[in-house]
Amino acid sequence: MTYITKTVTQYGRTERTMDMPRFAADLAKELGGKVLAHDIDRHSIMIGADRLDLHFNSWKGHVHVSIASPDVAHGDWSTYDKAQRVEDANVNPDGRKVASIAKDIKRRVIDASQSALAARRAYAEAQKQNRASIVKHADALKTACPKLDIRVNDREQRAQIYSGPSQYYLNATMMSDGKVSIERIGSISAKTFRKLIAALEADKSE
Repeated sequence: MTYITKTVTQYGRTERTMDMPRFAADLAKELGGKVLAHDIDRHSIMIGADRLDLHFNSWKGHVHVSIASPDVAHGDWSTYDKAQRVEDANVNPDGRKVASIAKDIKRRVIDASQSALAARRAYAEAQKQNRASIVKHADALKTACPKLDIRVNDREQRAQIYSGPSQYYLNATMMSDGKVSIERIGSISAKTFRKLIAALEADKSE
């Protein structure tokens, strides 16, 4: 079956047009998925919770196939973690029967990416828990120290802490595990400083 419908040469470069809607529909049927149309050269197929993205390169005449987890928001998975890197592939839509292309895509992209997609979802769940955790820790600190000015950024999973109306200057950061890093503290008396050091030493020994 032919999906590339026209080939023309413009400015010394060969360009092709393709019946992507028909290719995506036929491929989805073989893979047991549902087509999500975007534009003439880009379509997606939902296969379970995963999204298979198809992009036709009119110059090279191939379809680039990639996969994603649409339930994981951008920024909720790590681009640096090799365990979260999914596989992709280029296929010639007219090189063989669509059933053979589907089988190849399933092996090289869908099945090969399942562990990475699972890692992305696990990472995203951890981010969700961390965001809930920073809110919980910040609320507890607000109750214990009502004079503090605490500003929560749950997307970054941290809270900035300022002295608020108190007489001393304080700038600190609380992380999702409840630990606080003091970036700066204003001038305090030697007596107060000794109390602070004693509290830190007591905390360290626990």
